[in-house]
Amino acid sequence: MADTASEPTADRCKLNATLSSSVHDKSELLSFYQQWSDKYDEDFRPEHYVGPRLAVEAVCELIPNEKRSQVTVLDVAAGTGLVGLELAKNGFNLIDAIDGSEDMLTKLRQKGIYKRATQAMLGNDDNESLPKNEYDVVTSCGGFVPGHLPTSAVHDLIRMCKPGGLIVIVMRHEYLTTCDELRPLEPLMMELETKIPSCWNRLQRHISPNYLLDKEGIVFVYRKSL
Repeated sequence: MADTASEPTADRCKLNATLSSSVHDKSELLSFYQQWSDKYDEDFRPEHYVGPRLAVEAVCELIPNEKRSQVTVLDVAAGTGLVGLELAKNGFNLIDAIDGSEDMLTKLRQKGIYKRATQAMLGNDDNESLPKNEYDVVTSCGGFVPGHLPTSAVHDLIRMCKPGGLIVIVMRHEYLTTCDELRPLEPLMMELETKIPSCWNRLQRHISPNYLLDKEGIVFVYRKSL
């Protein structure tokens, strides 16, 4: 990875990523993203942030090129659509998005990649209106951040995925141990696999360096039980 330590945008990327993970009030968080939305793609360009590439590589490993145009994908915590850009490059074109920030979704829609973009907060008790068993693939890249997706959002990811479909979660590795609200995430994921009946089966778990600048990322891939 290129040395980005002296790049002003790398410094701003690091600062904004830190600030976004320190805001826990939902209205303040949405206000923060409203201000950040114009610079988000510049801050999180591929030299700084490889999460979208990691997420899509994981999907492509399991879905052959000739089938991708018919595969339905839901991008959760989609932001400005960086995962969608990677999906489109790799032959996927039936892509929907969910994000909590309407300002970020405005930038996402301008990319012209997504079929549908919905503003919603996941992990709430009132999410029965979310689609059920609808998508072949559900991705969440960078959504499990302090103050963003709660651990309970895992249930929504599973609910929206078709039986036999793929669920890909990409996030900063350190949050699994350093963040109080996300420390229960991996134990919950394991519990959902071992319970009877099992909700899903883990296919991959691997750590990747330089996920966000010098921070490690972790990629989880699950297949929803039939």
